[in-house]
Amino acid sequence: MAGLVGIIGDPVLSSSRWPVPPKPARIPRQAGIFGPTRPDEYLWLRTEHWHDVLRNVDALESPIRAVIDAENRYTDTMLAPTLPLQAELRGRAAQIEPAAPAAIEVEDGGFLYYARQAGGAPYPTHLRRPLGGGAEQVVLDPSALANGHEFFALHWDSPCRSQDQKLVGWAEDLVGSGQFQVRVREIASGRMLVTDIDQAHGSFSFDAAGHYLFWVGRSTEGRADAVWRRNMRTGEDVKILDQPDSGLFVGVETTASGAFVIIRLSNGSTSESYLVPASDPTATPTLVEARTPNLRYTVNHWDDRLLILTDADGAVDMKVMTAPVAAPGRANWRELVPHRPGRLIEALHPFKDRLVRVEWREANPQIVMMQIDGREQELTFDEPAYALEVPPGQGWDASALAFGYESPRLPRRAQKLVLATGALKRGATPATPQFDPSRYVVERFAVPSTDGVTVPVTLLRSRDGEQGPRPLYLYAYGSYGDSQTPTFQPADLALVERGWCFAIAHVRGGAERGNGWWQQVLARGKKRTFEDFIACADYLVAKGYTAPRRIVAEGFSAGGLVIGTAFVQRPELFAGIIGRSPFLDPLGEMDIKDHPLGGTATPFWGDPRVPEDYAYILSYAPYDNLKPANYPALLTLGSLADDRVMYTDPLKFAVRARALTTGGNPIMTRVASVGGHVGLPGPAADAERRALYHAFAIWAAEGKWGSVPQR
Repeated sequence: MAGLVGIIGDPVLSSSRWPVPPKPARIPRQAGIFGPTRPDEYLWLRTEHWHDVLRNVDALESPIRAVIDAENRYTDTMLAPTLPLQAELRGRAAQIEPAAPAAIEVEDGGFLYYARQAGGAPYPTHLRRPLGGGAEQVVLDPSALANGHEFFALHWDSPCRSQDQKLVGWAEDLVGSGQFQVRVREIASGRMLVTDIDQAHGSFSFDAAGHYLFWVGRSTEGRADAVWRRNMRTGEDVKILDQPDSGLFVGVETTASGAFVIIRLSNGSTSESYLVPASDPTATPTLVEARTPNLRYTVNHWDDRLLILTDADGAVDMKVMTAPVAAPGRANWRELVPHRPGRLIEALHPFKDRLVRVEWREANPQIVMMQIDGREQELTFDEPAYALEVPPGQGWDASALAFGYESPRLPRRAQKLVLATGALKRGATPATPQFDPSRYVVERFAVPSTDGVTVPVTLLRSRDGEQGPRPLYLYAYGSYGDSQTPTFQPADLALVERGWCFAIAHVRGGAERGNGWWQQVLARGKKRTFEDFIACADYLVAKGYTAPRRIVAEGFSAGGLVIGTAFVQRPELFAGIIGRSPFLDPLGEMDIKDHPLGGTATPFWGDPRVPEDYAYILSYAPYDNLKPANYPALLTLGSLADDRVMYTDPLKFAVRARALTTGGNPIMTRVASVGGHVGLPGPAADAERRALYHAFAIWAAEGKWGSVPQR
């Protein structure tokens, strides 16, 4: 392979003002470990030592590194003229950003907990102050923890407090590939109690007394493989649950009441939970209900009984059951909140004498509060499309539910639902002197897809401005039941101020319209996701909002399948495509026997060991379906430290697309050595990303590159 390096060196100048792109070698090979093989001339770009690379990117073979370096140099050269535009977009977005973003203050254990972004700090600082008055205290300062590290990110469960409010725990990733280190510290003294849990999956929880820590281990393949109990006084770890099944995610959490630690195993089609009394942490975990195909449930605790949120007995959009603590099995489940089709119960937030739930109806979240006697109150919101944020860790004895409310044109406002009275206390709208929300319009459309099902689309545009078709930035995800929330994003507004529309296509695959919205696209139904996306783009063209070749689409992670199939199937519709850590080669990913995701993806994509599933995946897989065509501009971005989507997906897709395109639009890829699946964390890095994507979109839609050489 050493002889390949000369082919892929620095960009070569051409007769145009743009360089000739790199041309990695094409080596005939057959890919596939399931069913028939398929040709993949770029298979050699996949390292044989992925897990070594995830731990240390310097382990990557030098010929592959040479390809990546050449591609990165080419992309940097092609994007260099957009740098002034990127700076302009960042500056405008910074002016729209509220000077002091609204802090959602969560009440717990005699304190108010919140986060605040200090000027210039890369991460928000987690703070608290006593309810009865007193000095503000720092709970955790991620910016200080990140100091000196090239990469730093917290797990989404971090930080986590002990019930007595004395300890804070966090899980930090210093590589980007999900190799979490769990740490615990006394808040008042700063004394470290846990400093040596270095191979964790990120999820953890405390017992009632703050003496034990429950945490999830991480195998050498990057999978959750066991639940451990750490005695923080002695340092002893005891394995309390083995998890040899690579097809299940594992997590631990404490119930809102603080009475139990819950161990949960789950994937898209089944789940299983265990209880450990938080006051008796060394007790043997008690099974709630053994995993059963097509039965999913989660467990919480309220009013001296267990709460079971489940899809049992055909409750597609979930119902709430109760069960005795002493006999938690399914035979003893009794209905508390019935199943109502089209009203997905997404989450439960129990308090001492109130039960709050978050539901999704017609692609918008709702808040419903139930009293002990069953009486209910619903909150309503004015915007046609909006987002709610209900933070975890709200105290069992809290007087109010704290949450945030925002829309694409309204900055987040902190609000509180007073539990005793049902009164809603709205916080002040964050000050944004250079931003007037009334200048913008948020619209919600119902777009007919190819099978007649209507797909929600959220669109943001300026009230004034260009008449007729505008350039459109279109985003979609469409996987894992993950609903896309229309939040306030200054970067998107900065783009809209340049005459663009910004839209989210809430395609099937998310749960915006209930669990059936994603269950329709499992396995051999996945093409509905792509059909929805194309239908949304065509609809916005037909209604005059935009026009062909004026649309730029973005997809992240599994959303790469959406934008990848759009790129392959309808290249004439788009000006540009952006894939961020894009999942573009599903069969190639499933060929990796020691993939960190293991078999967790099989319920969603299908099982390639089944011939019919294999054939179906192959029929839409973006990488395998590339063919000669006049493709739009393309920018794919990945990371060597990504443990979810291998760097080869964005790399190989761009290289093959460039070899096949019959047009002159630039096809670029960039593979970072630092940062994992989501890239570099923190607001500053996110602002740079958004400015890059939007500058690329503007150049693509305006044809600023002209015709570039491809080979």
